Order: sequence, then C-alpha cells, then structure tokens
Amino acid sequence: MKGVSTVATDANSIGSLREMSVLMVPGIGPERALRLERLGIRSVRDLLLYFPYRYDSLSQSDDLSALHGSAVTVVGVVRGPVSVRYRSGRSVLTVTVVLEGEREQSLQAVFFNQPYLRHQLQDGKILQLTGKYDAHRSSLTVSSYSLKVERTASEQPVYRVNSQISVHTLRTYIGKAIELFGHRLEDELPLVLRERFRLVSYANAILSIHFPKDAQALRQARRRLVFEEFLRFQLAVQGFRHIRAKEVRPRLDLGALAGGVAAFTARLPFTLTGAQAQAIEEISSDVCDVHPMHRLLQGDVGSGKTAVAFALAAGLAGLGWQTALMAPTGILALQHRQDAARWLTPHGVRVADLTSRMPAKTRRETIDAIAHGDVDVVIGTHALVSEQVTFQRLRLVITDEQHRFGVGVRRLLREKGRDVDVLQLSATPIPRTLALTLYGDVAITSMRERPAGRQPIETLWVRPKAQEQAFRLLRRELTKGHQVFVVAARIDPSDDGPGFSAVELYDLCQDELANWQVGILHGQMPEAERERVMDAFVRGEVQVLVATTIVEVGVSVANATAIVIFEADRFGVATLHQLRGRVGRSEFPSYCVLVSDLPTIAAKSRIHALRESQDGFSLAEQDLILRGPGEAFGDRQSGLPVFAIGDVIADRRVMEVARDVARELLQGVDFWILPSFSSLRQIAIEQVDEHADS
Repeated sequence: MKGVSTVATDANSIGSLREMSVLMVPGIGPERALRLERLGIRSVRDLLLYFPYRYDSLSQSDDLSALHGSAVTVVGVVRGPVSVRYRSGRSVLTVTVVLEGEREQSLQAVFFNQPYLRHQLQDGKILQLTGKYDAHRSSLTVSSYSLKVERTASEQPVYRVNSQISVHTLRTYIGKAIELFGHRLEDELPLVLRERFRLVSYANAILSIHFPKDAQALRQARRRLVFEEFLRFQLAVQGFRHIRAKEVRPRLDLGALAGGVAAFTARLPFTLTGAQAQAIEEISSDVCDVHPMHRLLQGDVGSGKTAVAFALAAGLAGLGWQTALMAPTGILALQHRQDAARWLTPHGVRVADLTSRMPAKTRRETIDAIAHGDVDVVIGTHALVSEQVTFQRLRLVITDEQHRFGVGVRRLLREKGRDVDVLQLSATPIPRTLALTLYGDVAITSMRERPAGRQPIETLWVRPKAQEQAFRLLRRELTKGHQVFVVAARIDPSDDGPGFSAVELYDLCQDELANWQVGILHGQMPEAERERVMDAFVRGEVQVLVATTIVEVGVSVANATAIVIFEADRFGVATLHQLRGRVGRSEFPSYCVLVSDLPTIAAKSRIHALRESQDGFSLAEQDLILRGPGEAFGDRQSGLPVFAIGDVIADRRVMEVARDVARELLQGVDFWILPSFSSLRQIAIEQVDEHADS
C-alpha cells in the first residue's frame, strides 16, 4: 500500500460506504461475500473498519527461547524436505524453517490437516508463520501463514479470521477497498480538535492501522482512532446525563420513606452491615429527589444487595408506591420470591410473582391486582414487560443482573411508569475508576462489606488425577448435614474437550456420593424442571447439586458449605469468584476446590489470584489486567460497551481526555451551531437516543 487513491467515484451511483456492498471490491464475488459476512463484514465500511486485534513484529533479533508458550510471528526459509504423517485421522505436516535475523535459529513448523502444502513448501521458499512456540521442542504450531511475505513494515497486523478467509486474503481486500474508496472516508473530527491534539487525518489513520509503514505511524493511527471512538461514546454518556437532569417530578417525603425502611430493617433476622445501611441512605435520597434516579448497586458476593432492594421496596410500599423487580432467569426470580416471602410478606408488604408459566386464571387475577394497586412488589422475569401488565403507581424498577436483558426489554419495563427510578443490581464488580469513566451518567453505590459472622472460604487446588481428594471433602461436609455444589464447564458429554460434562459429573456423583440425593441443573432443561430442582435444593431435599454456571449468581443456600469446580482453567477470575460465592453464606467453615491441570500461564495466574484474595473488587481489577474487559466481564455479562479498537484499560487516559472534551463540547455554543461540528453533533444526537433506551 503506497497511499490513498484519489480516483474519482460517482457518489450517486455508489452511495455511502455504509450502504456499499463488499461486492464493489474487485475480487469479491457472491461466495466470498458470504464468507466475509460470517465475520460481520457486509459493506465496504465494515471492511475498512475491521481492525487488527494485534500486531506481530517480524524482527528476529531476540532469542525465541524466551517466548515459550506464546504466539509469535516469524519469517523464514524452508530448508529440506516436507514430512507428512497421519495420526488418528488427522494429517501432521512438519518442515524445517531457518529464521531470518542476526541469530542463527531454526524451528520445526507444524501444520495440522493441510497436507496439500507439501507441494508449496519447496526448499528455499520464504514464508511468514504465526503460531504457538514450544521452546522445548523448537517447534511452532502454525495457526496462520502467508506464502507472500511483505517486508514493507516491521509491524504485521493479525486479524480474527476463520477457516474460509485467510489473513492474507482479507488484507488484500482491505487494500483494494482503501485504494478505491479511501478518499470517501469523511473526517468527523473538526480541524480545531485535530490540531489541538495533533491527530492525523481519518483517511491516513485507516491506511496506517492496516498497513503501517513503521511503529510510529501505527501509534499515531491508533491514537487517532481510539480518541474518536471514545469521544463518540462520551458524547452519548454525557448527553444522556444532561437530558435526564432536566426531568422533574414531585419530591417524596424522605423522612416518611426512611421511617418505613427502618421499620422493615428492624424486623430482619440479621443486622445490616455498614455498607448496606449507607447504600440504603444514598438510594433513598435519590428516590425522593425531583430527578429520576439511575443508579448501579454493585456488591461483592454475599454483600446483601437483595436486602437493600427490599428495604427500599418496603419503604415505598408504605407510601403507596409500587416496585417491580425483574430477574433474568426463573431460578433467580424464584430465589427473590422465597426471600420476599420471608422478609416482605411478614412486614405487610403485598408481594406477587408474575411468570409466563402461571395458569391463565391466576395470571389474569395477578395482572388485575397490579393494575388496581393491590400489589406493592411484583417479582418476575420477562413476563413483567407484557402489554397486558400495567401499574397503578410504579415508582421503582429493579433489574437484577440487568446486563442479561436486552435493551428493548429494559426500556419496556421502565415505560410501565412515569419518571420511575431505576436501580440496577450487579454481582460482577467493576473497578470504581473504570466505572466512573465508562458510566459517568450512572450513580454508583459499591458494597464490599460481608455480613458479620461469615468465615473466609478456604480455596484449594487439585489436579484431575487427584480428584478423589475433592470427593473426600464433599463426603465430609455431607456427613455433617451440609449441602454441596459440583460445577462443570460443559453440559453434554458429546461436547469437544477433555474433562467431565455436567451429565458425566451427575453420574459420577451418584456413584461417589451414593448416600445422598443428587440433582442436576443446566440451561437446556425446561424452566419448570430447573425451578423444581433448585427449590428441592433450597429445601434440603437435594444435598448435591451438579450444575453449570447457571448457578453463578443469585443462588443463596446458607447450608451449602463446599463447591468443587471442574476444569476451573476454563473460567475467568470473576466467574470463579462468583461460583465460590455460592458457599460461605453462614457461620460454618466453607470450601472451594478448583480442579484443573493449569495448562497455561494465564490459568495459573487466575487460580493463584483466586487463592490469594476473596475481595471481588480486587479480583475484578486483576481479571481486567490478565484478560482485558471483553473477556473478564463478557460483552453481555458486564454491560460494558464494546469498542472496535479502544481498550478501556490500556487506553484509560484517552478515555478520560475524551470524557473531558465531550463535557466541554456539550456545554459550549460552537458544538451546537458550527457546521464543522455537524458530524459529531449528529453522532451525539443519535447515540443519546440509543443510550437513553438502554
């Protein structure tokens, strides 16, 4: 790539890059277009904005032995013959490659299921290889390769591709798209911002992000694109905050609400922690304010978020207001209904549950009661957003694990009332500095304190071949009359990979723990059956619960004192911590056993972190460092925004600058009237609408 072409194009015949099919790029026919679509690439714009997820240096001046177990990219020359053998129906091709560079290094390149390459890898052929390096065997297990080596830059982009599209083919298409249509990339940042922060043009940034001439060009391209992406996000965040600040409603009597809350908490069978009391005070103030509340209540495992939510619901019920609590699963809703029966109902709060599986007559009666104000607190799942459900005086909407609901579902629930308060509950802590940067529009309450009397959970690690140690511990706890969890990473034994599936563990537990009742719980079971099994475990009729991560949040059984997690290396720190939190909810000593061979350095780091700490917030910080926000929380699990190129950890300073610039722009006059800001202004307006629906 030498630069962006200035070839003239008829805008009327081609349309915008967003609407332009990849079929407009030479070399892409209908079949290739379908392959690209599987990568999410449909338009020319999609192709140009399909950014590399990492860059590999082709420099071979360093000793490869220091990179054992890592993904590396090398350039070398084939030396000697190619060997192909077959093992268990799979072909294994190996060839010696002498690497370019100052050091005289060679390795064995290993290709799986590609026997046809034996005719292309002739002696003397130069090729570029990417794969996992094994220093002990001096071998490279090849994940991608190129027989057309480009030496124009030391930084080589690596894209997420599949078996149908190679990295080389994708780069070829991107290059052609830039040559033909790069001149049509509009610069949405006005000149005043580009000059202020010394940013390269958008067209040059796109060129350099795909075809960097050197490391400096790559840094400048990425700096420009990350800043623009973060600025768009912050314009939406800060814009939504300004809009909500203009909404006004009648103020509630804070003293009256506090009185109702105090009466409720006085009758609880436990004493609130300081963190719970502070959370109730903060949220009560917001609920009574003239501006609708939008608050995130995040708490570590077992910190008591449900008690806080119910205290507010009880206080509002005393003032004649209704509360709706929506849970993402029937199991979680069942747990809330059981807690409500123990805490709210004796206090005189009228509680109803609403599910799609209720008998038609009961459902109609419940909906009528809600509409007439004869119900104070409604607990349910997606059934709450049904068109038939109306509220007489809805004031508070609580979404538990709200990120598991779609945007539309959450909006429909809020629209059941007027100027309602929104309280989001999350058991997956987000580090406060990160949360404040990403969610400046949402008030955040964090609870780190655990109820008094609970002992630390002893966390153990054993290898699969020593799993009998885990079963001895389970038998010991069961003999004491306690209950236990056994967690699998997979449901079906037909799934790929070693280790036990949930079905296999269920059979194993019935043999190893034959004196006790064993139940199984996973997402493929009918909801009614899942609730039946969970209810039996809560009542103590089932002593051993074999499950998948479906029990990760919301399951609270005080009598459960041990959990064994098989294939623990397949889970992140946050998930392991949440699973560990299913035990340790009483004064009894509790145990978490992690069963794993620890196949990678990253897996060892995660297990070590979990054994060293029981602070969910600290572990969340470590998980972010180890795996990044996308993997640590999961796109759906955390509700964190998904960025195409920015990294909210590595680029945190850029996010802070973008936040400050967005505030400055929205508060100024120029942003709203000058033509140079028209593109950003349109982005802000569109994203505010989208953000408001979330």
